[in-house]
Amino acid sequence: MLKAVTILALLVPSFAAAAGFPTVETVRMVVGCMAGLGEQSEENLLTCACRQDVLETELSFEVFEEASLQERYNSMPGKRGGLFRDDEISRENLKQLQDARKKAASSCPQVRKVPSVPRETE
Repeated sequence: MLKAVTILALLVPSFAAAAGFPTVETVRMVVGCMAGLGEQSEENLLTCACRQDVLETELSFEVFEEASLQERYNSMPGKRGGLFRDDEISRENLKQLQDARKKAASSCPQVRKVPSVPRETE
């Protein structure tokens, strides 16, 4: 019985990761997004979590991973860079990533903290 529970416990995270982006990648992207917005704050966390959710609904992790490589190495000079620049599927995946980011930015504008106004007492 204990052996079956242990095996099941080891398999559950694999199924969860297969459903969307791996947790580590999600955290990296949200933290990177928050840094891009200027600081780690509650408002930026809400904005970046929303943007991550949009990306995950628009792209599979495989497409995201391929597009990220294309984005990173697209400007590499020479033959090695040509492997990325000349690959039609990678260019298509990069376009999907860019479109998904635009949609995420428009769907999830940066949250601004509204300062509270002190109430006048009567």
